[in-house]
Amino acid sequence: MQWVRPRVPSCPVAGSNPLLTLTGIHHVSVPATDPLAGSDWYERVLGFAAVLIEERESEVVTVLLQHPCGARLLLRRAAAPVVASREYPWFGLTIASYAELERWVQHLTALDVEHSAVHQAHPGWAVTVTGPDLVGIQLQTDEGPSGEGD
Repeated sequence: MQWVRPRVPSCPVAGSNPLLTLTGIHHVSVPATDPLAGSDWYERVLGFAAVLIEERESEVVTVLLQHPCGARLLLRRAAAPVVASREYPWFGLTIASYAELERWVQHLTALDVEHSAVHQAHPGWAVTVTGPDLVGIQLQTDEGPSGEGD
């Protein structure tokens, strides 16, 4: 199987109307028992920045975070911790190369952030990070085991 990353500015929706397009993912919504504390973790560990904080009755209910790469996370208050599985990360973030992934491991270790060892993950290499509320986050390369894009 060959990994092919589409390089188009927008993607037409398959089927009927060629005018319907998708241009990307707007955000990933993640449950959080404390969105404000969670946003601090995503800022400190992964380099996101809070761009919008919504409060209701003196309580933060959502925090929208954006990374310099354009990725957005929306932390939504959950009444109770959501049971997360470490085997299945909630979302993945792309890392440029295996060498960069190793730099991330050093960063996570220095911050004492729980994470897996580097492991193969189709089509490349990955590290699974444990975030707030035990949310699994995968940092993954598109670079294959040979060091080339597969």
